[in-house]
Amino acid sequence: MKRQTNFLTDEPKIILLEHINNSPGIRYRELQRETGFPNGMLAYHLKILEKSKRMKVIRYRIRNSTRYYPLNTTVKEARLIEYVRRPTARKILLYLLNHDECTFNDIVRHTKKVRSTISWHLSWLRKEMIISVRKDVHQTYRLRNKDIVALLINKIKN
Repeated sequence: MKRQTNFLTDEPKIILLEHINNSPGIRYRELQRETGFPNGMLAYHLKILEKSKRMKVIRYRIRNSTRYYPLNTTVKEARLIEYVRRPTARKILLYLLNHDECTFNDIVRHTKKVRSTISWHLSWLRKEMIISVRKDVHQTYRLRNKDIVALLINKIKN
């Protein structure tokens, strides 16, 4: 006879949901490190959480990775969260948060990355409508909505 478990008193699942809520877009290995759960136990509880629709799971086939999100995360938020988890992207966004407008060269100097890398990130940010570009003598970049970016960065634990 199968034993009925009360979801709310199942401690491993509660611990996992807390970690996922505190760190949206967390990966399997990060969860394993943070919780200390053995591989089999972690896989078992994540599978139950996914089947019971207590969290959102997004699998990226191209990168062969899986990320776990709170249930109320939209697809657009998930894309931005995944992007902001990249160190260079985070540096760019933090720099833009602290400066109203800046040039391409300012961002390159601050991040200490090659120009092609910064160009790729700025193109992505522009396409996702996170930044805007003003063309004068030099192109200047600025965040479209500082509050949303600040909230997003704060959602994601270092």
